[in-house]
Amino acid sequence: MNYAVWRALNDEGTASALLDIAKAHVKLTLEYSDTNTLPCRKEAIRAEIQRLRMERDGILERSSQASNQSS
Repeated sequence: MNYAVWRALNDEGTASALLDIAKAHVKLTLEYSDTNTLPCRKEAIRAEIQRLRMERDGILERSSQASNQSS
């Protein structure tokens, strides 16, 4: 998958989407690690991080397929 990431980063739109996902993930991780974050919020954060991972994987998969079709 590392090669797919490098190919995806060559496309400005894809790179921007991946960067937005990474920023959201880091923000959620920081909130999760806060000692004042309630357990119900932590559960919601875990679900949101999972959604972000799925979105990231979908972007990388589409990027990989597009690269394979253009080869």
